Amino acid sequence: MSVRKLSIELFLILATQVVPVKAQVPDPQTPEQKIQELERKVEDLDQRVRVSDRTRELEAESAADKARSGATVGAEPTGITIRSNDQNFLLKIGLDIQLDNRTFPGESSVPFTDQILIRRARPAISGTVYKYVDFYLRPDFGQGSTVLYEAYMQLNYFSRANLRVGKFKPPVGLERLQSDDDTSFIERGLPTLLVPSRDIGYQVSGDIVKRRVSYTVGVFNGVPDNGLSDASVSDHRDYAARIFLTPFLPNTNHPLSGLGFGIGASSGNDDGIPLPSYKTFGQNTFFSFASGVVAAGHRTRLAPQGYYYNGPFGIFAEYTLAEEGLQKGTVRRSIAFRAWQVQASYLLTGDKKGFTTLTPRKSFDPKNHGWGAIELAVRTGAFSVERGFFDYGFGTVATSPRSAREWVGGVNWYLNRAVRISLDYGNTNFGGGATAATGGNRPTERALLQRFQINF
Repeated sequence: MSVRKLSIELFLILATQVVPVKAQVPDPQTPEQKIQELERKVEDLDQRVRVSDRTRELEAESAADKARSGATVGAEPTGITIRSNDQNFLLKIGLDIQLDNRTFPGESSVPFTDQILIRRARPAISGTVYKYVDFYLRPDFGQGSTVLYEAYMQLNYFSRANLRVGKFKPPVGLERLQSDDDTSFIERGLPTLLVPSRDIGYQVSGDIVKRRVSYTVGVFNGVPDNGLSDASVSDHRDYAARIFLTPFLPNTNHPLSGLGFGIGASSGNDDGIPLPSYKTFGQNTFFSFASGVVAAGHRTRLAPQGYYYNGPFGIFAEYTLAEEGLQKGTVRRSIAFRAWQVQASYLLTGDKKGFTTLTPRKSFDPKNHGWGAIELAVRTGAFSVERGFFDYGFGTVATSPRSAREWVGGVNWYLNRAVRISLDYGNTNFGGGATAATGGNRPTERALLQRFQINF
């Protein structure tokens, strides 16, 4: 029943119930006029109610618009964030600083330099625009130089096919794909010397088969082993691909849920690509090419890889084969370089080890019995080059060894997710790399490395 009709009926009922107690004064309005006037009043009241309701609706819509267009500023373990209230936009600011101390105990014939240095100083700006497009920008100001390490954008609309374009890590080496802050050792292993560091290009990646299989394929400019570049130096392109299986996920309760294995590869023509030099665990150059040698012909990299994590225990292994086309004068040959590594780690505090950033169960807070996480880690690996490298004059065994073998042990103290203190000792032996007068073998490198790291 409407407000108007109810009001009219109520008026009529009251009018018929009035009992006259004295002589009536003549009413100038007829009953029809009274009803019309009452109807006008009811209409006026109804209009006011409608205006009031609409005003409240507009106020609610305005408040909702303000809420959607507003933003929330926060501080998280992964950085400082500014996030729109509708979750469509995100800006994150992070920072990575690593201060290293390198000493070489027991050195004799090789004058390695002890030093304290800023190994990395990398601010990071990342975020999301319009919900489906991510971006990432990361320069490095460490070691007295400025280098743009990563700058890319990524379309994340399809979980099975994400498109990334810009400068980033090509999908080849396993340890290279791991963040610098998450490796168990201060410096990376020998296989990482043979894979690209960063390159410019585009790739498609995704997870399939209920996220048990991840794949990546991409096209890049092409860079030297362990190298990065901001521009192409030839008309050729490198093609890279990787497939990685985690067959027991997403069941995290399965004892093999932490098992992952796969293979990465790249192929391209390296004419005009600069030739690299290779460094030891202590970051001293131990292998280089002879003067006049240039990259020429096809280059192929193959990198089988895998890991297994179970509670506090972790094991990590990879092998890399790199065949490089080389030329000196009229001599042109393809030379094979090989490297492998195996590393194992154990968290004494019972925390859970994984491929990504470790978060201690109890952050450093002695008043509340929190000491962070403590990890012990060991690694062994080897590097070798085929004999033809020296036979064809691409290098000399008096300055570049045929092989290298390293052993590294370390301890890591994770005060919390962002702060870590590390101490590593590495021993690297060489086959060749010196003249016969000095024994034929490059002197063993003994390196003691310390690191203080903050990453958020």
